[in-house]
Amino acid sequence: MKNKSLVLAAMLATCITSFAFAAPQTQWNKGETQIDLGLWNAKAESGGSTGSKWNVNGGATYGLTDQWAVQYEYSGLKTKHDDTTGNSQEINAVYSLNKNVAVYGGWNRIKNSFNNVGSDESARNYNCTNNVLQLGVIAKKSIGNNFDVYAKGALGTKKTSLWEAGINYAVSKNLDVNAGYRYVNTEINDDINLTYKGAIIGASYRLGSGK
Repeated sequence: MKNKSLVLAAMLATCITSFAFAAPQTQWNKGETQIDLGLWNAKAESGGSTGSKWNVNGGATYGLTDQWAVQYEYSGLKTKHDDTTGNSQEINAVYSLNKNVAVYGGWNRIKNSFNNVGSDESARNYNCTNNVLQLGVIAKKSIGNNFDVYAKGALGTKKTSLWEAGINYAVSKNLDVNAGYRYVNTEINDDINLTYKGAIIGASYRLGSGK
């Protein structure tokens, strides 16, 4: 079963190389749109843990100016056997400091819906939605031969943190592919947090540049 999942993930990754879930941007042009779609092999932990499952993720970023952009992102939070079935939706304003660093802030709606996860009986079967205000930073560094390494981190309300790191390859001026690892931790109640984590793969396509 695990081998079938890996094969399916590889096939999907091949199919979406024209536009996909990409490494986060640190710079853009006014009027440029980046469309994102990809896969996250998420598992959940809260005392106990679930098996992992590939989720389809997506989003878009639009350059309002050469420094300001608005961004929407969707991330599935399903895990094996539907132990968790939630999702995350973000709306952010992103500001480019330079070609290597950008900062962002916004709203992240994390819907947590899970069964048989964790050691605490009161939270083992639970549904809650966290409306999180968050601030974060994105860093990217070229390592040559069309490769970049990147990292992204954010802290927010509801004891929420998000961390992501990976490597990005520029296939062409407007097309990138990437692979990395993502970690999200958020509050379930006053005593318990839930963690989602796993590998991510994807690509990105940019269009409509004003330059």
